[in-house]
Amino acid sequence: MFNSKSELTLNYKVLHLDHTTALGGAELALARLCKMSNGWEPTIALPGKNDQDLGPFESLEPIVVRVGEPQLSGASRSGINSIVGFIIRILEQVWHLRREHSFKNADIIHTNTSRSGLYGALSVLLSRKRLVVHLRDMVTRESLGTMGSLLFKSIVLPRANGVIANSEATLATATKYIRSSASIAVIPSPAGIRSDPKPTTIRDSVDKIGMVARIDPWKGQELLIEAFARSFGGSATRLVLAGAPAFGHEEYLSAITQKAEVLGIASQIDFLGHVNDVNSIIDDLDICVQASIRPEPLGQNVLQYLAAGKPVISADQGGPTEWIIHGENGLLFKAGDVESLASNLKAMRSKSVREKLASGTTRVKPVPTDEMVARMHADLFSEVIKK
Repeated sequence: MFNSKSELTLNYKVLHLDHTTALGGAELALARLCKMSNGWEPTIALPGKNDQDLGPFESLEPIVVRVGEPQLSGASRSGINSIVGFIIRILEQVWHLRREHSFKNADIIHTNTSRSGLYGALSVLLSRKRLVVHLRDMVTRESLGTMGSLLFKSIVLPRANGVIANSEATLATATKYIRSSASIAVIPSPAGIRSDPKPTTIRDSVDKIGMVARIDPWKGQELLIEAFARSFGGSATRLVLAGAPAFGHEEYLSAITQKAEVLGIASQIDFLGHVNDVNSIIDDLDICVQASIRPEPLGQNVLQYLAAGKPVISADQGGPTEWIIHGENGLLFKAGDVESLASNLKAMRSKSVREKLASGTTRVKPVPTDEMVARMHADLFSEVIKK
């Protein structure tokens, strides 16, 4: 057990699979979960060599094992040669995993990402291992790619003994592929939520508007930049973008930087790159934005914004709408619509509007702490074990 403060008796072992050490939301969530593990003994299996960087799992090195070769990103969306290579790497990872001591000793195999779900599901075939599949992405071709979506629907979900979805919206895309005997739970990702958040201060003016999200075309940074230019361009207000390009999106960062230049607001934007202390960044924002241009499974940033008591603006689709009630604890804009987002940003100029929304963050739907989220996982794991 990694969490020495646990009061529960450990009676099962969980092998958590992830396919990368990139600083993605899924990886950060898994690291937080394992730090709070209470009721199960976690081990994290990652592809790669022992001397390679552990990224978000660095502080968890005692419970990390390296298994197989690194998995390349995006292969399930590419041409025939890449797809063949993708399948070969998946099968190789299955072979390595089946030989791994921590796999043999595990009671539950928990797949943290869609990619690890593929080799995790194949690994448990002809074994007595219980498989828990974590859904952090919509089970659609748009999210997983043509090949990834097909394999997930036909191999991974039908094999699962348990399924954890980060939102009802995510679960809805997978329900018909899950067998009736599987245990199912909708559990938000642990997002670094504190049990004693600092009181929110609403400033008279809007000094900083921000988004915490990796730099990625579908996360909507370009949309936010355009809306910011229409609503706060030429003012003293700053736009803060916290997040680094991941999974090969460095060109997108260059493109939106140039876009800011063209719009004449480059001097008003702070590109922070990856930040370790997300809470400090959010605490200093007056308005927090989630602007994904396709349905967001949930978005840890939305939970972090709400938990910090911040006025929030979000696209009106996907998981965030399960947490935000328009006009009560945030504002919703028409997804992908620059003018709709700009209009909501303008509405937030009013201190009274921001005060009302901030007060609603604790009243409407409080966000669970990481400890509470870990307990929810323990309950699901226990249910799977008992079946």
